[in-house]
Amino acid sequence: MNAFLQGCLLQTTPLLLTSLGGAFCRTAGLVNVGLDAFILVGALAAEVTGAATHSAFLGTTAGALAGALGCFLMGSVITGLGANPIVTGLGFNLFSHALCRLLVKTAFGVSGLLLLASCPKLPAFSVPVLGSVDILTLLAWVLVLVMTWFLDQTWLGLHVTAAGSEPAMARTVGISAPRMLLFSTVVAGALCGLAGADLSLGIVGAFSDDISSGRGYVALAAFYIGRNRPLPTALTCLFLTALEELATRAQVLNIPVSLAQAFPYISVLVLMLLQTLRTRHRHGGTLS
Repeated sequence: MNAFLQGCLLQTTPLLLTSLGGAFCRTAGLVNVGLDAFILVGALAAEVTGAATHSAFLGTTAGALAGALGCFLMGSVITGLGANPIVTGLGFNLFSHALCRLLVKTAFGVSGLLLLASCPKLPAFSVPVLGSVDILTLLAWVLVLVMTWFLDQTWLGLHVTAAGSEPAMARTVGISAPRMLLFSTVVAGALCGLAGADLSLGIVGAFSDDISSGRGYVALAAFYIGRNRPLPTALTCLFLTALEELATRAQVLNIPVSLAQAFPYISVLVLMLLQTLRTRHRHGGTLS
């Protein structure tokens, strides 16, 4: 049981960090479908920098910076050029995968998996009941509380919320919606970069060109179900990860593997359906 709880907590971390970034962007008025791209660039930057500096801290910082820079570029294209955010996000996803493959092949002469022996792993701490968890896991859950406080209690957080919910009204009181959107993309990119660093320096211990495993897309469902609020989004991530852990332990639990592997995806569809029905009910039977 302890191993199951530990596995759930560790595997939740990259999804949680990505979902918090997506929720923050959505609060500012942008549905960021490019989250997967910044997990990938963050993971590669963390692996290479960690190996070059022999420092997990510098590797993690590089991952966050790479994600923030990439997401800032995407936000600039959307706000500055008026590009469609969905198309732009998907374009960045495709471009980042191709770019990372090219860089790894050109710089290291390998394809697929990049394992640098000199790259350190994230420091871990012993937590009662749960066992050993890495520092980014602890940080992710602290950020749930910090983001809740930031959005509800600080003037900048209230400006971000206002810019996303009522951009026209926000302009009348001097709040720049494009600036708030750019700010939110930098925050989201940094969180996605941390998610990538957690994968390459922690969970996986190496970089691969499919290391994100579609977490950016699952994150879209997680913060939608959580209504862009940090705590409900975090609980959704934990629930979905628990189902994935059950799928990996299906044979031990005597559950058919094919059925267990479908649990997370079926659950996403069911939860999104329930959320849609709830929204329809709150709007008197019509979706706004």
